[in-house]
Amino acid sequence: MPQKPGSPPPVEDSLALKRANELLSDETSKTEEELEALKARYEMYLLGIEKREPARERTEMKRKVERLKDTFTKNTGLRFRLQTLHARFLSYERLWLRSVREKEAGTYRRDLFKARLRSREAPDRGAAEPEEVGLPPPEAPSARGPARQAMAPPAPPATFSGTSEPQLRALYMAYVDAKRRCKEDVSRLSYESLSKSVQKQVPELMARFKARSVDFRVEVKDGKAVLKAIPRV
Repeated sequence: MPQKPGSPPPVEDSLALKRANELLSDETSKTEEELEALKARYEMYLLGIEKREPARERTEMKRKVERLKDTFTKNTGLRFRLQTLHARFLSYERLWLRSVREKEAGTYRRDLFKARLRSREAPDRGAAEPEEVGLPPPEAPSARGPARQAMAPPAPPATFSGTSEPQLRALYMAYVDAKRRCKEDVSRLSYESLSKSVQKQVPELMARFKARSVDFRVEVKDGKAVLKAIPRV
């Protein structure tokens, strides 16, 4: 039976539309997480932790983001999310391609990449004084002694944002790499212990400093690699 003009759509159509929007929202959320994971992969590559550029993954992500952007939806909030996701990917892609070109040309600087990335993500945030993070279990003293540790080449500083698994793994790998550069024992250091400690301290630091988020920085202090938390207020 034909529908009368001006009458509401059938219940079946409304339910189908709602379900379609839910599926699109779920796919958008998943893609947002995958984009952050890809960002962490590029950070590890540009910091020298990973040896292979995730170029194929970037191409697949571009195809997925563009397909989502072109998906039709009448939901205003969902449309805004798709446009924001597309704009964020384009911003990241420009940064990645430029940094890779500089890396290949020998003019790439790690700290410049981090500064560029941070300026895109949160240009108005301030940072409280960094606090050293306690990481169980305690490290066994190095057999090489303090004098050799002080002479070890310093590990490059690296800053990471977020507490998702890819970001925590990038932080862990940078921390382990810094300790090895300082000739420290890493046999008792595990990803699980670092992840548990970081995720426990983030809400405590956010409450203490009234911070929006907490970044983590790997640096060398007195010949030893340390992990510092930087509340972003």
